[in-house]
Amino acid sequence: MNDKKQNNDNFHSINDEITPTSTDQSRISYRKKFVWITIGVIVILIILSISISLPIVMKKKENTSQITAIATTTETTAAAGAITAAATTTAVITTEELSFTSISNNSYLKWKLNFSIVAGDGVFGHGVNQITMVEAIYVDDDKQTIYIAAYNTDRIAGWKFGEKGGEIVAGGKGQGNNLDQLNNPSDVTVDKKNDLLIICDKGNKRVVQWSRQKQIGPKIIIDKIKCQGVTADNNGDIYVSEGETHSVKQLKQGEAEGTIVAGGNGRGCEPNQLNNPAYIFVDKQYSIYVSDDESGRVTKWIKNAKEGIIITNESISENDESQSADSYGMAVDHFGNVYVSEYKNNRIVRWSETSKEGYIIINGGSLAQPPQLFSSPTAISLDRKGNLYVVDHFGYRIVKFNVDVN
Repeated sequence: MNDKKQNNDNFHSINDEITPTSTDQSRISYRKKFVWITIGVIVILIILSISISLPIVMKKKENTSQITAIATTTETTAAAGAITAAATTTAVITTEELSFTSISNNSYLKWKLNFSIVAGDGVFGHGVNQITMVEAIYVDDDKQTIYIAAYNTDRIAGWKFGEKGGEIVAGGKGQGNNLDQLNNPSDVTVDKKNDLLIICDKGNKRVVQWSRQKQIGPKIIIDKIKCQGVTADNNGDIYVSEGETHSVKQLKQGEAEGTIVAGGNGRGCEPNQLNNPAYIFVDKQYSIYVSDDESGRVTKWIKNAKEGIIITNESISENDESQSADSYGMAVDHFGNVYVSEYKNNRIVRWSETSKEGYIIINGGSLAQPPQLFSSPTAISLDRKGNLYVVDHFGYRIVKFNVDVN
């Protein structure tokens, strides 16, 4: 009896020991399940968060790319309700500027030296496939055409990209002062707003317009003016460099009299003076770049400024000796860098507003120092992609240097 009681006591004792152990294991199992459930929930939340946020990020990135790629130009804005307040022009990146900024990381363009001939057959002559004594060129990307002011043939030729010959688009009826004639034209530009050619008819001392669609006849815009260069801005306003008052005049749409916007303080080399101004260029902020025919100096006149900023000073030589610039043509890129062609030195030089000296970007070379790229460059121009066009004076052609995107 006592043995049985003792056995029962032992049995209960064993149960007492086993029961708590089983309960602890269940609790551990529940804890493991809870941990795994928690981890699973966290993983699911992370996946949901990524799946929701990723399309939003990608959309923002896509929108940013689209905004960067879109070329827009904002119009002049004024303070609300203040009609008499001075309007401010906000210039943003345009299509042309995008082409430049997308190919350069340091605001300096460079070109491949394996040029192509885009106009002229290399022979002196006056045929439609020949160019001689070219004073100025205008590259129109929209029309895929180079407009050429031929000084000694009294005409403006339009040369389509890739064509072997040009088409006479103004003048070409002999030297004279009739409305359908030109006399030693020295510059040509395009008023894209009104689809007009604007020509400095230097020999007749006038500025004339010719319709590119030939819907209307030629018209005299400014008469009795010693013009040398001409350009137009996006508004269709015309700018003319004038050799008697040594100034640049702006002629707004509908105006009969121009307003002096650069120079006009007598002939000289002071910051507020010009010296027989020739080529001119107007940028998107309406700053005016002017090259002086006599001194070879280029100045930049910010809108409404009374003095110009001197961009080019003295030229440079291969042995770092200063010498006369002998500048001829001028072009300006969308970074504000100025390019001048040096006729005698046979090269193209770049200047910037902050530079103390010029930098040779292309040396024309010679038979003695190959490669010979051109001989005595005159007019130069840039297209919207940054390609450089150079009039090869003694080569009787226009050569094109493609911009190097690498």
